[in-house]
Amino acid sequence: MWHRCRKNELDPIHGLSRRTLYEIVRVEETRNYLWPGAVSESLRRWRSFVHEPNHRLWDPRYPGCTEWLCCGDPIRARENLEGAMRALPRRAGRELRVLVLALDERY
Repeated sequence: MWHRCRKNELDPIHGLSRRTLYEIVRVEETRNYLWPGAVSESLRRWRSFVHEPNHRLWDPRYPGCTEWLCCGDPIRARENLEGAMRALPRRAGRELRVLVLALDERY
């Protein structure tokens, strides 16, 4: 079920509870390595990379244009997700980890 997070009006992450979405917003606001919407953007970027047929051809020496909003770095996106999962309370971290590990399995 999709819930819109009213606190920052960002698109929510499908498959996460309202409580977890709230915790994600809190973590994004309190960690200097994240920004509002970082978890959602990182998950979207990691998902699109993993589902890309040629994803194993990613070469970090040629990261595209290096602009996060344009090409982004899928490895950095995965690192952002890892940081968020570790910073979240246990229950919220587990919910997010289920989504991320499913993508990791595919990768």
